[in-house]
Amino acid sequence: MLLISPDEAARRTYDACVIGSGASGSVAAAVLAERGLSVLVVEQGGPIPPGADGEDHEDPDGWAFARRDGRWTRDGYPWTAMALGGGTLFYAGMSYRYQQTDLAPPSSFLGAADYDHWQVGLADLEPHYEWIEYQLAIAGPSRKQVGDYVFPVYHRPSLPLTPPGAALAEGARSLHLTPLPTPVAISGVRDRFGPGCAQTTPCTSFSCPTKAKADVVSRVLAPAEGDVSVVVHTRVVRLVASSPHRVDAVEVLDRENGTRLTLRARRFLLAANAIQSAALLLRSTTRTEPDGIGNRHGLVGRHLAMKNSVYVRGTIPRRLPGYTPLRHRYSSVCVLDFLTGEAFPDGIGGLIHEANPWEPAAEREAARGTLLQVECLVGDRPQAENRVRLSRTRDRDGLPRIVMDYRPHPADLRRLAVLSERAHDILTKAGAVDVREVDTAYELGSAHLHGTLRAGRDPRTSVTDPFGRLHDHDNVWSVDGATFPFAGNPNPTLTIQANAHRIALAID
Repeated sequence: MLLISPDEAARRTYDACVIGSGASGSVAAAVLAERGLSVLVVEQGGPIPPGADGEDHEDPDGWAFARRDGRWTRDGYPWTAMALGGGTLFYAGMSYRYQQTDLAPPSSFLGAADYDHWQVGLADLEPHYEWIEYQLAIAGPSRKQVGDYVFPVYHRPSLPLTPPGAALAEGARSLHLTPLPTPVAISGVRDRFGPGCAQTTPCTSFSCPTKAKADVVSRVLAPAEGDVSVVVHTRVVRLVASSPHRVDAVEVLDRENGTRLTLRARRFLLAANAIQSAALLLRSTTRTEPDGIGNRHGLVGRHLAMKNSVYVRGTIPRRLPGYTPLRHRYSSVCVLDFLTGEAFPDGIGGLIHEANPWEPAAEREAARGTLLQVECLVGDRPQAENRVRLSRTRDRDGLPRIVMDYRPHPADLRRLAVLSERAHDILTKAGAVDVREVDTAYELGSAHLHGTLRAGRDPRTSVTDPFGRLHDHDNVWSVDGATFPFAGNPNPTLTIQANAHRIALAID
């Protein structure tokens, strides 16, 4: 991997240009390079030092318009992260595989969003899951099963539970549930990257101080063999197509000096996240595609999905041995017993996992004892009216601001309410008092972004084919979560990475 300037990148034509260096972009770039292609990765952010707070690396001018409690606000969060390595620098490392229902939910669940389907199943993703789990050295509960969910064989054993995690596990077991260690891309032992997890931060929102958390650049992109160049602090303005069905270049803005350049390639891979990739296509208008590249049927940006979520928090009125507020791993234990059930609309429930807080205000609560918190997650059903649009107002780069026009589905809110009740029971059994919900503000954006460029076989109902290629363009692929027709219940990063690996191997 070679860091170069945008000026240097503009002097050659690459076999492939990957837009975004996060979970999917780095995987795709590494695969293409090892197949012998010359690859250019364009990243809007830059390198992040160990132990950095993600909030210090946001762009205050880049927030989007979003709905919140029925009102429009400018607090929308349209990134996973602006950084070399993307959200894998600041995520919690939770690395679940999807189950078949996450890939192909029933028609009753999809409702008006039902269509010809993605037709990608667990068997299709199996070898790609195995590849990324090996690269990241996922630690998890090998071969354990909860209902229909079966964990694979992992390359490292589960990490020990945190003190809050152990209390939550005991509470869950008293309800005859099956709590298990959360599978994570975090090393608990010394390896060539560092000394292993020292639990110095709660993971979420922080780059790992000890490099135990497996960000995708250090684990996948940097070790890749082949011709990989990376430009940072460079924003892609639009795709440039000089003829129908093919893109020849990207126009970029060098944010270090404010100049615009043209970078040329033979193939283009969108890996900027479901919101940013859709916005890029909408900005990329041509004479024959005045509404944006790939948008012949008006589907680019539609079916935006974000996990519906809520925290449930309580306090054990004493300090558990080994408990240090705001220092433990974000998640060490999960409860998958409620992924399905008759209590949920359409029979599809969601996920509960330990979610140690990281905001400074939580430290005051923790002073009263041991703070317990879980996150309840339900994958929201796709709705065509939930979409990414472009505003008439402009940002500091002169580009249209992003509009995230999103409302949760009432049935999904009912699913979340049922899951929250189950979480209340777990915390109460764990000995917590003052158990209550804490808002996650997921409507404003999150790291769980899906839809907008949904994959399928029919161009009238999908934007890309099952391998992520735009129906109307021969050399443009989406490798991020934008192609997912359904958000799925578990954290999506591992599946996004596995799918990017699948697509990159198939690119001709």
